[in-house]
Amino acid sequence: MCLCGTGETVRSRTGETAADVPPSAAPAVPRPWPSGHQRVADLSHVVSPTMPTFDVEKPHREPTGPPPAEGEFGFWLQRWTFTEHTGTHLDAPGHVIGGGRTVPEIPPHELVAPAAVIDVRDRAAEDPDTVVTVDDVLAHERVHGPIPPGAAVLMNSGWDARWTRGDEAVRGVGEDGSWHFPGFGPEACEFLVARRGVAGVGVDTLSTDPGNSTEYPAHEVVGRADRWGLECLRGLDQLPPSGATIVVGVFPGQDASGGPCRVLALW
Repeated sequence: MCLCGTGETVRSRTGETAADVPPSAAPAVPRPWPSGHQRVADLSHVVSPTMPTFDVEKPHREPTGPPPAEGEFGFWLQRWTFTEHTGTHLDAPGHVIGGGRTVPEIPPHELVAPAAVIDVRDRAAEDPDTVVTVDDVLAHERVHGPIPPGAAVLMNSGWDARWTRGDEAVRGVGEDGSWHFPGFGPEACEFLVARRGVAGVGVDTLSTDPGNSTEYPAHEVVGRADRWGLECLRGLDQLPPSGATIVVGVFPGQDASGGPCRVLALW
């Protein structure tokens, strides 16, 4: 996107006239990706001060000065304050295991992974405490083929549709104040890391473990296996069950136990 007057400024510096420069136009269709990918999807929520969070602390932003007037050149920036595990984010092993790897210690090749999307939407609509099981993994493989080593296994529960409804809806708060949302069962996590050699797992809820968990066994299994977890994904219904690749752009804070991400899927 160009600011108003950008073309005139460039022409004044190059000596071109308006007649010398052909009118710009957006391409009619996206150009093919060099690797053969035809589509890209953003699986990340926008970070905002009102977004749902696991705890009570919300992101805070503070402009460092007024923005330039419409069409005027100038610099505008904001100061953000948030915890490492805010919005769509990655849990590094060090988030739950003492001495575990932090974000900068995860090599880039582990953050680019083939995606296997396990759909539990129908079950989650009936039972918000449902978890991904070993049977779910095997059923997925019977239809879509083996989950490859280094894959990211993503739970599509449809829970991201609740995001705009706020904390109570996303946390699945019951009448007694307890939380209810889907997650991974520890047995499935153990199977995926030990038998399939996955790079990590991901969920479209606030936590890898279901909302009613108090001991977080899925977190422990994934962390002890030196794998990462993605939380608060969105738009997994756009992806094919297999065949997509995700790219995890995680904030590389020094000694960070995790970080907000822009997660892109290509297929």
